[in-house]
Amino acid sequence: MQLSATTELEAVNQLLKAVGESPVNSLDNLGFTDASIARDTLRTKAREIQSKGWYFNRDYDFYFTPASDGQVVLPANVISIRPSTAESRRITPRAGKLYNNDGSTYVFPLDNGPTVEVVWMFDFESLPETARRYITVTAATQYQAQFQGSEQSYGFTKDDEKFALIALLEEERSFEPRANMFNDGNDVSEIFTR
Repeated sequence: MQLSATTELEAVNQLLKAVGESPVNSLDNLGFTDASIARDTLRTKAREIQSKGWYFNRDYDFYFTPASDGQVVLPANVISIRPSTAESRRITPRAGKLYNNDGSTYVFPLDNGPTVEVVWMFDFESLPETARRYITVTAATQYQAQFQGSEQSYGFTKDDEKFALIALLEEERSFEPRANMFNDGNDVSEIFTR
């Protein structure tokens, strides 16, 4: 059998196993069971961890094309909007849309939409394996702590969390632009711009 990336079902079963519970065969129709609590814990951790913004869910200079009325409605999977260095206007998210603070309006010129940094939310199975692992381990340690039978721990420790985070951070660094003192140092760039 060929190994593949961790599925959401496998991750939920790892949470259940961590507290000595039996695995489930499906995530459909769970009702209010230990499995549904494990799934909800996993999804909450996925949102929390993705909200930081990683190489796999962040676009630094994302251009939004305004609709015919000039407004930009944010997609449901946008976690956060941050200022972009490519944008001269102050753009903020407000009421599910982008707002131009400088012009005090939701309307943008059709040929000059806003450019912002966007952090996206993705489904568990759309994430890279290192992110899935970190989410699973942190969710499992939280689930163990809140589970009433957690004095019997079959699962994860803070060391496991640390190792999973290190793997994710190493992968993050490999996708980041290479920094050096000439192109990334604040002091050096201030000297060059004098």
